[in-house]
Order: sequence, then structure tokens, then C-alpha cells
Amino acid sequence: MNGLKNVSAEELMLQYQTYSPDQAYEAFNELYRRYGLRVYSFCLKKTKSVSDSEDLMQKVFLKIHESKHLYNSKFKFEQWLFVIARTQTLDFFRSKSRYEKRIEKADFNTDSNTTHESDTKDELNNLESDQRELLEMKYIDELSYQEISTILSKSEVSLRKTVSRLLTKIKLGEV
Repeated sequence: MNGLKNVSAEELMLQYQTYSPDQAYEAFNELYRRYGLRVYSFCLKKTKSVSDSEDLMQKVFLKIHESKHLYNSKFKFEQWLFVIARTQTLDFFRSKSRYEKRIEKADFNTDSNTTHESDTKDELNNLESDQRELLEMKYIDELSYQEISTILSKSEVSLRKTVSRLLTKIKLGEV
């Protein structure tokens, strides 16, 4: 792999597109080694979140893999890479915005004398991740208890009780 250090990014991408799987793997690894931290830093500047930036960086390199046949070596690889990074970051924010709107619209409350939407959103953020995930599956993803049961390998009865308890906690402001 040391022989790849002096190869241009454009040549590495060409190798990744056309060489045998082992050589393509080495070329991709070298591209990742060279640009992974820069893509991560770019994403971190945009998201201000370590975990979101890590996820985005992985999505960028996955997109490179999925789109390798679209790369044209007469263009700079770095420009192509950061167009992908920018697009993935924009998609992330669009998706996050849609997700937050769905949270605001989700009817977590069981009667009309309950907390306001912003209070509910704050309370959701205070839940443990598995509790929040359960409520998101039920009310945002609109999965049935049977579907959630299959995903989480828990009984439907147990899930119904857990959701009911969580809704009561949110309603009473105990979260």
C-alpha cells in the first residue's frame, strides 16, 4: 500500500473504478486515509456534532462507493468528493428538519389537558434513548405494536405497557 502514497487521488479513483477487487480496495482505503479526516472536519463545522459528523463522513464514503462509476477522472477528485459531502450534509439538515416537524406534529398526548408541543419535545429529549426510540417508532414512524415487537424482540403487551407508562410520565412532567 505504500506505493499508493505517491499516486494522485484521480488515479486512485480510476484504480478503484477499474482494478481487481483487492487493488480497488487498497485504492479506496488510500482515498479514505487521505480524505476521511478532512471530510469529517467539513461535516463537523456544519453540524457541530461529533456523532452526526461521523455518520455523515461514512455516508459520504458510501456514496463514493455507490457512485464510483459516475466519477470522471478529468475532474479533480477533491472537488467531486466535497460536492458529495456538501450534498450529504444538506440532505442531513433537510431530513432533520422534516423529522423535527414530525415530532412537533406527533400526538404523544392522550387528552386535551396536557403539555404544550415544545414541552413535549423537551421531555422527549430527557428520555433514555431506548424509550425515545420506542415512542418514535410508535408515533413518528407509525409502526404497529406487532412491527415494533418484531424489531425489538419484545412482547406486544410489554411494549403497550411501556408506551402507556412513558406517555403518563410525559403528561405528568416526570421526565
